Amino acid sequence: MKFRAVMVDTAAMRDFMNTVNSLSKLAKECVIRIVERRVYFIISNEDAGPRKPFVWCELPVNFYFKQYNLTGVNEEHNEIYLAFATGMLARSLSALKQNARSLKIKLTNKQMPCLTLEIELASSEGIEARQLIHDVPVEVISRQHWEDYAEPRFNDFHVSIQMPNLKPIKNIVERMKTMSNALIMSANKYGRLTLKIKTNMVTLSAHFPELSVESFAVGHMPDDEEMEYESEESDLQTVSATIDIKKFLMFLTGMQVNNCKTTCSIVQSKMVKLALEQPGALSFQCFLTELSS
Repeated sequence: MKFRAVMVDTAAMRDFMNTVNSLSKLAKECVIRIVERRVYFIISNEDAGPRKPFVWCELPVNFYFKQYNLTGVNEEHNEIYLAFATGMLARSLSALKQNARSLKIKLTNKQMPCLTLEIELASSEGIEARQLIHDVPVEVISRQHWEDYAEPRFNDFHVSIQMPNLKPIKNIVERMKTMSNALIMSANKYGRLTLKIKTNMVTLSAHFPELSVESFAVGHMPDDEEMEYESEESDLQTVSATIDIKKFLMFLTGMQVNNCKTTCSIVQSKMVKLALEQPGALSFQCFLTELSS
């Protein structure tokens, strides 16, 4: 197996660094899947049992890399799966903030498999160009375990709605987290997104109206509390799921990617998918499953 890639575009290096920083906020461990036209970052849920996706991040090769050479396991399976510590890769890439001229990434063997990063820093006042080298240890994942990291296929969402600016949502959810571990996310066909917590002591809701609805398949009739608030017609339908508020806050805190459209998709009482997309540069999906009652 061989892998070597080179970045020279400043914006691409910045976005790559920001993406890895975001991943490091979401999990300590990650898997990188390297194929001919894409690089994937995959984080699995830590729950016992079969692996389920928590994060699926997709980067197109032609946006990020000027040079890209891959020799996978064999001709039929021309890809590589590597597990690594997200924090170590994020710290190694932090040098890109220092007026970097290029970033080279190579799969090497230095007593153990490594992703070796070679960062060339441009010369500045009285300082010659420098090269920084970081070795990030990796674990090569054998083919028999590749299916554990298969691309998630969830297309039966009952509603998909564009989300508003994430910063005010983060501020609200931080306050809600001090009162509850569970967050009810709901959306209706009229473009209203609602975040709600319910405890023995308090029920608290935040409403975001007039959002763009990308699709709506089916919902359920709201309860009396919702009907008291809503001024829509009596046949109002909503879709909702109850998720781990800590994981949702991790997503909101970790996101350091700019100029992205964010979409929230919900399967009634089963799942919330949060998707960020920067066309041609990034696709980032976070899957939050329904909390067990």
